[in-house]
Amino acid sequence: MKFSVGRLRMGTETIAKCVNITLRIDGNPVSLYAGGYMDPRAVEIGNRATTVSIEFAEWNKYNPNDVLPNNYVDIELLPSAADSERGVGGVVLTNCKATSYDCAQTQNGFVTYRMEFTYALNS
Repeated sequence: MKFSVGRLRMGTETIAKCVNITLRIDGNPVSLYAGGYMDPRAVEIGNRATTVSIEFAEWNKYNPNDVLPNNYVDIELLPSAADSERGVGGVVLTNCKATSYDCAQTQNGFVTYRMEFTYALNS
């Protein structure tokens, strides 16, 4: 799924505004067989992995090099105007951990490019 805008939060405080966000959920199907059946009785998803990629983030007052390596953050994915007309709401992913990011300092603050987070699904 693609989202145009979103926010990074620690607790209730917004620490960065983000654009061009991609949410990717991967999982391997697991077939469950019973008692000599040739067709599976059920198919479930195993080994789930969720990855959130962010192309650009502008930080408020925090240094991303201090926040990202040591903290879990919440990612709030905001729907666009077209999404709300289709009945699609926003998504909040809690306890996301940064796996990679590139950072630059501008005159007004910090900017990050190509951030990637992992999110642990409850099973």
